Amino acid sequence: MYQLGLDFGSTLTKMALIQPGGKDTPFPRAVFKYKTNDNAEDFYKALEAFLQKEQISPNSIQRISATGTHSHLVKDTLFGVPVHIVPEVTSIGKGGLTLSGLDRALIVNMGTGTTYVDATGAEFRHLCGTGVGGGTLTGLGKSILGTGSVRDIVRLASHGRLNRVDLLIGDITEQELEFLPPNLTASNFGKLAHPLYANQAKDATKEDLAIALINLVLQVIGSMAVMVCKSCNKKHVVFVGTLTRIPQIEKIYSIFSKVYDLHFIVPPFAVYGTALGSILALGEDV
Repeated sequence: MYQLGLDFGSTLTKMALIQPGGKDTPFPRAVFKYKTNDNAEDFYKALEAFLQKEQISPNSIQRISATGTHSHLVKDTLFGVPVHIVPEVTSIGKGGLTLSGLDRALIVNMGTGTTYVDATGAEFRHLCGTGVGGGTLTGLGKSILGTGSVRDIVRLASHGRLNRVDLLIGDITEQELEFLPPNLTASNFGKLAHPLYANQAKDATKEDLAIALINLVLQVIGSMAVMVCKSCNKKHVVFVGTLTRIPQIEKIYSIFSKVYDLHFIVPPFAVYGTALGSILALGEDV
């Protein structure tokens, strides 16, 4: 038998199917995502297609949970099984801890915007959030690069050079700073209007702008995580949500881990962390 967790985000709906006691536990047996809209019938068609693709009968699902900003779209029952609405903060915290194998951490949900959750044992507390997230990346991508596709932005960024756009620590000083490597950004997009770097700015390509944009979004989210960690006394930061699929995240956050003496972690199945957390939380009081 299976359990199904649904995360209805403002941009994407994520689904995670688990088989308690199966070889994949605690990781999902199967996952799926589709673009959220206000037409509930589209969701049901997407769900049926997901189960057919995985060759799973709806009759084999014994438990269903839903969370997220659009969880009101789901019916009270699916396939004759009651749907349990789980608070999003609980789902984020539970999913992040489970996927990372930790018992306490700051969990950062990187969706259209970004949410910061203090997770300690079975207690989950919303600390703060920022409007900077996937919506920022796609919105600025559309404005600056002419595309709001994350796939296109990532593809462009893979060939970009950050030092043509960002003002780096190594640009502003030749001193060796103990905690600040020379390749760390001092000012995002700082070279584009700086008179001393007019030639570099002139040569900046779409690819360079794309990597600078990704760097900007991830650095804002990461910098906030550092400050929040200081306030809630955490050493581990676990990232879940759609933006974790961006390949540049590993390099950017490895620098953060070293500079700030924190552990930045992107666990397996991070995109589906909140969906997974919603179904796992049903085993506890929510």
